[in-house]
Amino acid sequence: MNPVPKMIRLMIGALSLASLTQPALADGFFLQADAGRDTRSFVATVAKGPWNFGLNLSDYEGGSSAITSVTYAFPLGEVAVLKLGPSVGMLRENGAWGDPEPGVKLSLDRYAETPFGSIYGLAELNSIDEAWFVLAQLNLQQPGLSFELSDGGSDSYRETTIAVQKKLSDGPASLRFGYKLRSEEVFIGFNINTF
Repeated sequence: MNPVPKMIRLMIGALSLASLTQPALADGFFLQADAGRDTRSFVATVAKGPWNFGLNLSDYEGGSSAITSVTYAFPLGEVAVLKLGPSVGMLRENGAWGDPEPGVKLSLDRYAETPFGSIYGLAELNSIDEAWFVLAQLNLQQPGLSFELSDGGSDSYRETTIAVQKKLSDGPASLRFGYKLRSEEVFIGFNINTF
């Protein structure tokens, strides 16, 4: 089954939820690590002006991946921020790492403040392993909770995830707890978000 039409529908839904304010380019960094019984992931993003530097590491049953990217951001009026640029990745299948593979990454994201907190939507495509990812997040300023739904996949992996995050005091760090629906796996994690 081709996931692209579903991804486009989810992208439109996530971005329409976050259509309340003008998108802005913000400097900062985001680090997130999750670990479950059979899967582990690490995501890092650093933004400086329109430039974004990303790293995704995943270890799952049957393989691993490491993908890095550099993208340039183009605000699309009041709709979203488009990010486009090159990526390089390596995949491990059957116990052996493949050669580095060049690719292209495209993403749309939207952050909107609300009276109760904020809403965030993200959709990504990467030509490496035909990877795709969509996320919708609802953030409640009080009591510092976030609720997240994501879906993603590639030629070698597919997962749907629900997660809850709790901010630690007034700082940028949060603890995460979630469930992967396809692999039926509970995971815990943390993130640091300075955006």
